[in-house]
Amino acid sequence: MNKMTKFIITSIALFAGINLAAADNGIKIDSPDKQLSVLVSIAHEGRLSYSIKSGSIEVLETSPLGITVDSVDLGKGAKFTSTPLFCRIDETYPVLGNHTTAHNFAQEAAIPIVTSGKTFQLIVRVYNDGVGIRYTLPAGSKRINGESTSWNLPANVTKAAWSGFSQCYEEPSYTTSLDKIPQDKPVMGPITFEMGGHYLSISEADCETFSDMAFVRKGSRFTADFPFEKQGWDIKRRSDNGPLVLDGTYHGQLVSPWRTTVVTKNLTDLVNSDLLMNLCPPPAARTDFSWVQPGRCLWQWWSVGSPVYEDQKNWYEAAAKLKWEYYLVDDGWRDWRKDGKDQWTLLAEVISYGKSIGVKSIVWVDSKEMREAGKRRAYLEKIKAIGAVGIKIDFIPDATSDIMQWYMGTTQDCAELKLMLNFHGSVKPTGLRRTYPMDITREAVRGSEYHMTRYKRIASLEQDVCLPFTRLMAGAADITPVILDPEQLTTQKFTWAHEFAQSIVYLSPITHFTDHYKFYLQSPMFDLFQQIPTVWDETKVLSCTSIGEVVAYARRKGDTWWIGAMNGAGQREIKIPLDFLKKATKATLIYDGKLTNTSIDRREQVVSPKDTLTVKLVPGGGFVARL
Repeated sequence: MNKMTKFIITSIALFAGINLAAADNGIKIDSPDKQLSVLVSIAHEGRLSYSIKSGSIEVLETSPLGITVDSVDLGKGAKFTSTPLFCRIDETYPVLGNHTTAHNFAQEAAIPIVTSGKTFQLIVRVYNDGVGIRYTLPAGSKRINGESTSWNLPANVTKAAWSGFSQCYEEPSYTTSLDKIPQDKPVMGPITFEMGGHYLSISEADCETFSDMAFVRKGSRFTADFPFEKQGWDIKRRSDNGPLVLDGTYHGQLVSPWRTTVVTKNLTDLVNSDLLMNLCPPPAARTDFSWVQPGRCLWQWWSVGSPVYEDQKNWYEAAAKLKWEYYLVDDGWRDWRKDGKDQWTLLAEVISYGKSIGVKSIVWVDSKEMREAGKRRAYLEKIKAIGAVGIKIDFIPDATSDIMQWYMGTTQDCAELKLMLNFHGSVKPTGLRRTYPMDITREAVRGSEYHMTRYKRIASLEQDVCLPFTRLMAGAADITPVILDPEQLTTQKFTWAHEFAQSIVYLSPITHFTDHYKFYLQSPMFDLFQQIPTVWDETKVLSCTSIGEVVAYARRKGDTWWIGAMNGAGQREIKIPLDFLKKATKATLIYDGKLTNTSIDRREQVVSPKDTLTVKLVPGGGFVARL
């Protein structure tokens, strides 16, 4: 991958972006544009703390810091010991996502601290759009007991978008007032807050060896929590992983993941933030990921259950007619037997057929078949040998420190074997798609599996308009969008336009469209399904968007703009100015049908940058445009 990297390390005397005040006042670190700042201080009773300002506005009030190592809370009774070390980070790198290039531009301070005789560093990195904070672990550390890193929200929070507790992040997302978030029990991140003129989103980045982090609320304060290892864990490396690119270190020291706060003044900047990826390492030197290709994927499990061997050609041929790049052979292929052939021989045959008509294959596996590193490598090598280009790994255990290291080993194996990777039944991503671009999407989300008649599941009208600001803030999500089967849309009357808009709003560089191929082939939107991209050159969140109520994105690929709007529970009218266009252009507009939710009102017309579209939306309604 082509990458320009520039690191400047300088002393405090020469570095204008950092202010080291007296210990009583703290250490102030400014963003490169000087608009965002972090103050690290020793607050009441010697508690290491921080606060964040946007200009003169305090968007995060003084909040505790600290990690408990070997039963010592490193944030309690802390003292600054010497002058911090500073660096300026300025690099760009390509991404597959909301835009094409990320700019990793920040000021970083490594602050030496001592607590109870234990020395460590608090590392603070400040971007124009957010903050990352992590801890180095004292030499000889043996156990992580917990963490006291917190986010103390100001009183002017008007909305919070959050998700309920789930081992695999599959509880619903909600948008509520702050006081409606459960207290004293974990909720899952990212959590996004709307407050007078600002948006904050809190999560973690570069989690390699720590247990997954959730949040516990007490009043207006959210504190880091480890629900999968409540009593902590020993600091030890899996002996079976072998050498890894990522091993829980930073500049040679063991560290915690980054604790992150995105801070923006508008939703477009919020959605486009690359903070989590920027905080992760680049790919290993001389690593080539040019083989990683985004695209559209057909799969059968949601619509028909286990795949039938004799039916597989029909699925591959349908993918080819749709001009989609991939087909996923999901759970059930391992039971194939025919004419004395085992499942592996039959799988190789269908993969070969797909390849002959230009459709590449991804294969499902239960993680229990590859929990040990040796078995994992052998399994992945076998998948590669029969011609598959990717693996979907499902049913992964709780995200303990040990299992997070398993994720790292699995990702490393897939990178070396040039297999694209999709974790399901999994933990949320933490930006490591930067290091491993073939980790192209993952579940860890309440997607279309929670709206299907055979399991008597009905999705809420609010879910789709919360998700962009909860799970999607962590990175690409395999939500498996676009249900068109009328039977599935009777219990909750999402419209066809709403369903198609999911594939525009929800980012997944390989997008697995959920329904049976016949509904796409017969759809009045068939030509649009042939053209819809999965990664974008530019993304704008439209002004009609209101978290938890209605979401509308405009995304550009090349010279073509796509608009996707999804409505929540209330009936409303939205206006979409087309001022992002450069000139008059032909437009295909997809409105909700007037008679039924499983119909559309399709219009072809010319639009200009001066035009504003007016769209009336029923509950669960939507709108799509190709310009």
